[in-house]
This record gives sequence, structure tokens and C-alpha cells, in this order.
Amino acid sequence: MPKLEHKIFTKIEIFNNNAEQFIKNERFSDAIKEYQKGWNTLPEPKQLWDAALWLKVGQAECLLALDDFKQGKQKLLEAMLCSGAVSNPLVHLLLGICCFELDEKKTAREELQIAYDLEGAGIFQQGDEKYQQFLMQQSN
Repeated sequence: MPKLEHKIFTKIEIFNNNAEQFIKNERFSDAIKEYQKGWNTLPEPKQLWDAALWLKVGQAECLLALDDFKQGKQKLLEAMLCSGAVSNPLVHLLLGICCFELDEKKTAREELQIAYDLEGAGIFQQGDEKYQQFLMQQSN
């Protein structure tokens, strides 16, 4: 995979760092805007760059923090088109969470199962235990 030009990568890093600062201050809407600026900086085709995945996942995580599961799901579906997403357990976990909260239980179970298969039970350690419980109940 080709590397981003240094100038472009530096701009994206600045937007990402700004987003992280906003997240620390629980200013999730501002963080989403910074991630979007980073996304807009990527050359076409955007999905082929490594940074594309973490910019979309960053937006999705902020949307989940705002309980906007519909938009979070949309960002994660966009992330699934990015290089490396299919084998990324975090993408599947977050998509499973969105689907669970949107009452799309079949898809939630499938996505949570993929996350579990890729990462093991540790993937659930940082979040609400209801998602792991849901997966385990459905598996029996």
C-alpha cells in the first residue's frame, strides 16, 4: 500500500490530535468534525489509505458516546469499505453495539460473534457487559 505524502499525513495527524483533545473534554460533536476534516484531506480513493479506517471508527465511537446509534452504524458501514476493516474486531464490536441498540438483534449477534472470534472475550472488557451477555445468551 502506498504511503500518504508527509504533508497530508501531518495534516491528518493534527485533525486526529484535535479530535482526541475534544474527546477528553467530552466534546464529541467537535471531535466528529475534526475526524471529518481528516477524512476530507485524504486523497481519492479514500478507503485505500490506512488512516481512512481510524478516521471513520473515530467518528463512530463519538456518535456512540452521543447515543446516536443510527449515524454510528452508518459510519461503521462506511468504515467496512476501508482497507483492513473486515479483520478489525473493534469495527465489528461497534457495529454489533449499534445494531443491538437499534433492535437489529440478528445482525448484532453476527457482528458481536465476529468480534469475539477475532479477539476473544477481551474485546468486551472496556464496554457494557450487556453486549457480551447478549452474545452468550444467543449462543446457547
